[in-house]
This record gives sequence, structure tokens and C-alpha cells, in this order.
Amino acid sequence: MASKKSNFLQQQKIAIGIIGVIAVTIVIYFSTMVVTDAPNGEFAEGRHYQTLEEPGKVRGRKEEVMEFFSYGCVHCFNFDPEIEGWVQANADTVKFVRTPVLGSNLWRLYGQTYFTMQELGILGENHVRFFTDIHTARRNLSSLDTVAAWFEGKGTTEAAFRTAFNSENVRRRLAKADALSRAYKIASVPSVVVNAKYLIGVNSEVGTKRLLEVTEHLLSKPEQTQEEKPS
Repeated sequence: MASKKSNFLQQQKIAIGIIGVIAVTIVIYFSTMVVTDAPNGEFAEGRHYQTLEEPGKVRGRKEEVMEFFSYGCVHCFNFDPEIEGWVQANADTVKFVRTPVLGSNLWRLYGQTYFTMQELGILGENHVRFFTDIHTARRNLSSLDTVAAWFEGKGTTEAAFRTAFNSENVRRRLAKADALSRAYKIASVPSVVVNAKYLIGVNSEVGTKRLLEVTEHLLSKPEQTQEEKPS
């Protein structure tokens, strides 16, 4: 009986030892993944970002960072405070452009709403408020009627909002945004384009927390220091 108990205890110790080895191996594996993922802040093309096939030009002395987003995207909502803070900290050297993606009828409504706020000069005071009411307050803002009514008393009137929403200027900006997102082959949001040359999208290698890290890496590339930068 004592012999059986001794054997059982011995087997138990061996099993615990094996589990311990496996656990240590797993920790080492994931630690290696973290270290080799971006050693010393380096990021790899094709893994952390893409170079656009048909880059354009960025004019002026400032670098350009463009965010593709949608008010309908909760990840964009969570990312918004981070990129807003980053933009404010880099306002002297970076020109920031926000572009809505029109992936569905609802997102097209939100994209047109974005440009309507811009047209009326009320974007600054309502951008975060509109985002928050969609994702935190869970307001029903899924039609032109509900959206226009929401803007009553928020720097404009419902009637003025509807007029601007259907204006030629807003429609032109909407069409340009749609063409741009197609040209850059934006497949997910939020996405960031640096100097109209490098595309950073959220994937298994880059989450929203790393978008700005990769952005800063690309801004530091030597070829991006010219007054007129290829993109």
C-alpha cells in the first residue's frame, strides 16, 4: 500500500514538473514574440504597414497624417481620444486630416454628417458629442430625420442642417472621400495614412494602441523630410 502511494506521489511530481516546463516554455515563447515583434521600435513593411502602390504628393513643410474612420465604428470611438491627444502634441509639425469611410448606408449617412458639420463650422464642438451619443448613450441616430433633429440647438437648426447636408459642397467632399478610400484600398477602420504613402491598418500585428507607434516610426523615415513629399 505504501509502495503504491509512493509511486503515485512520484508520478504526480513528474506530471507537475512537465506542466512547469510547458508553462515556462510558453512564457518564453510569448516573451520572444513581444521582443521580436518590434525590436527597438522598428516596424516591418508588409507586416506593420504597407506602401501604397500609387502615392500622391503632400505639399508644404508639415508631415501629413490622415485617419480613415467612421462614427459607426466603436474601435474608432475608442481610438479617438488617443489620436486627438497625439495630434495636439504634434500640431506644429503635423497636418492632420480626418476622412470618413462610407462602407454602408449608415456609414455614408455618418460621413455626410461629418462633412455637414464641417460645412456649418460646428465640427469642433460636436465631433466628440456625436461620437459619444452613438456609442455611450446609444442614441438612435440611424436616419437623416433623427440626425437632423439631434443637431437642433447644437450650433445650428434642424432646417439649416438639412440644407447643408444636401448641398453641393458636402456631396462633393463625400464623393472625394469615397474615391480616396477606394484608391488607398482602405479595408478596415481606424486606418492611418502617413504622407499619403504609407498605410497602417489594424490587424493581428497592429492594434489601435500601436497605430500611433507605427505612425511615428514612418514619420521619422529620412525620405519624409522634404518640403514636398512623395506619397
